[in-house]
Amino acid sequence: MSENNVSQNNVLVQVRDLKKHFPITSGIIIQRQVGAVQAVDGVTFDIYRGETLGLVGESGCGKTTAGRTILQLYRPTAGQVIFDGTDLTAIKGEALRKIRQRMQMIFQDPFASLNPRMTIARIISEPLRTHKLAAGDARTERVQELMRIVRLNPRFINRYPHEFSGGQRQRIGIARALASNPDFIVCDEPISALDVSIQAQVVNLLEDLQADFGLTYLFIAHDLSMVRHICSRVAVMYLGKIAELAEKNELYDHPLHPYTQALLSAVPVPDPAVERQRRRVVLEGDVPSPSDPPPGCYFNTRCPIAEAICSEAEPEWRDAGGGHFVACHKV
Repeated sequence: MSENNVSQNNVLVQVRDLKKHFPITSGIIIQRQVGAVQAVDGVTFDIYRGETLGLVGESGCGKTTAGRTILQLYRPTAGQVIFDGTDLTAIKGEALRKIRQRMQMIFQDPFASLNPRMTIARIISEPLRTHKLAAGDARTERVQELMRIVRLNPRFINRYPHEFSGGQRQRIGIARALASNPDFIVCDEPISALDVSIQAQVVNLLEDLQADFGLTYLFIAHDLSMVRHICSRVAVMYLGKIAELAEKNELYDHPLHPYTQALLSAVPVPDPAVERQRRRVVLEGDVPSPSDPPPGCYFNTRCPIAEAICSEAEPEWRDAGGGHFVACHKV
């Protein structure tokens, strides 16, 4: 969607200093915590109503955990997730179940996210049963309608997941996410497990659904070219923290954080003349363990411009101008 359609005052999801740490225990009979994997470690950002916010970063940086924690599939260790004025971290039980109707998730693996023992009708209608939205013939009609919306033949309603291709299974997952009429959907790498020829079809479907139903997406992905195509703004994540966030063209054309610069330098350009003139940023060393992150800036062990302060103090998350946020001492 166009960035001009996004109102700065129309925030649907507010994430404030969100943390999710998984305990590391020792012992067989009597277990005690000896550490924690800091999968998400203090992220802050807003998602505006009707936009697509991209979340990118290396494997293991905490993107999926962040998405699941926002939806409260994982309860956060600390921080707040405010959805349309309601703090999700402060509610539970029936109150949380009711608001979950407005939040859904499209999972990465279309082969693992569908129960092989359930028919397509039962898979797609599960949110309808859970939230008591339809029953009997009305439920069947709604499932058929959803299949038409995601461009599947409604006559396949009684088939099983193994009878469908990967792209068709992902469409089934999208139909299930749409069943409860959500406002917000976390798309957890929805195209990474699909053939390249099918990826564009699924992305176009997601864009059409957003236009038709006014959906808001958090789009988690590795493909930086696809992220630039579908997203309004992009957040770059490294070792559980957000390193940079900006409008997509601003981020791709003027990256400020050294990690963002390194990521974007690895994206191939189809023009050989431009490709030859580009400067490739090669990062040395390995990503530190999230159970033992380095002091100061988490990126300082691999940063080509790091100074003494980078290993002593954590950089402030600040607006560098025009809504371009970055966490770096050198910017």
